[in-house]
Amino acid sequence: MICRECIYYINLRQAYLLSPNYAKRLSARTVLFTCIPKPYLDEAKLRKLFGDSAKNVWIPRNTRYLRGLVEDREKTAEQLEKAEIRLIRLANLARNRHVKKFPSELVPKEPGSTAHSIPQTDSSQDDAEKGKADSAIRFAERQLSVLDDTPPEKREDPEYVHPYGLDPSLPDVRGSVAALWIPVDKRPYHRPIKNFGRRVDTIRWCRARLKSLNRDIWKLRRKHRGGDGAPLSAAFIEFDSQASAQAAFQILAHHQPLHMSPRFIGIRPEDIIWGSLRIKWWEHIMRRFFMMVVIAAAIIFWSIPSVIVGGISNVESLSKTIFFLSWIKLLPDVILNVLQGLLPALALSLLMAAVPVLLRGKCSNHTASHR
Repeated sequence: MICRECIYYINLRQAYLLSPNYAKRLSARTVLFTCIPKPYLDEAKLRKLFGDSAKNVWIPRNTRYLRGLVEDREKTAEQLEKAEIRLIRLANLARNRHVKKFPSELVPKEPGSTAHSIPQTDSSQDDAEKGKADSAIRFAERQLSVLDDTPPEKREDPEYVHPYGLDPSLPDVRGSVAALWIPVDKRPYHRPIKNFGRRVDTIRWCRARLKSLNRDIWKLRRKHRGGDGAPLSAAFIEFDSQASAQAAFQILAHHQPLHMSPRFIGIRPEDIIWGSLRIKWWEHIMRRFFMMVVIAAAIIFWSIPSVIVGGISNVESLSKTIFFLSWIKLLPDVILNVLQGLLPALALSLLMAAVPVLLRGKCSNHTASHR
């Protein structure tokens, strides 16, 4: 029965690999070679090695620094988004408090501003709705008029640059309309470590940081597209046919062990751990040996917590052996039954459930180069 099932599986797999839908895919004709020696990290040498059947050769570059900049940009953008939302909420709360305190006004009177109180309309329903619409329009006009006026006591700052690219003379308190409702010291702030813990405005700092990161990312991407950067110990080679790709996948590409091996075919980009492509052949051996030692040690020392969990079930002997646990026998029978029956089984099941999590999450990332 086992032989029959194996033969059936092989025939089914061959039929799937030779099907037109799979054979026309780019991944079916592309082979990923890892642990490539440094002298062979050249497109011309790889084409010479595999002959005319090699259609395209892609050698990935080390983008660790670029990836760090992109992650930093994403974190900064998320921090800016949170600060903007917090500023909007603070300004909205301050405005609502002002409207409740002064129901006859829609905007506060600022020094030097042209904002005026707006009287309420008549008590009739139609006039009230019309008055609300007119008040909303006048409220928007007052906000825009405040941005057009210059306060009499504005301190000139030659280094100040308006965050929206407008005239620096606008009385916006660093470009924020929320300054109509909250003071500057109430704006979101934080203390970055690179600034020696000094207080900075979060919104302004994040905007300046994003401009710098965008410029650095653009320059670094242009260098990588131009061919700069250290090559990784891997290469993607596309062949002219599926048969040529299978032949290159199965033949011995290098005479030394673990050189240009392991290799994979039919994988998708989301199945690759790109950070593991830099692993050398000797590093691959060291990682595998190290993880085997760790697994063996874990198997040996895993018996210690298992014995402890098993000892909890024998509460009577524990209370007699360990003097400070003698109070356990004084507990009610219901609690003793839970301690002896349910608790050890639950703890042992949780302990065993942690084994596959550790093996899949930690060990696989150190030993495998793809999922």
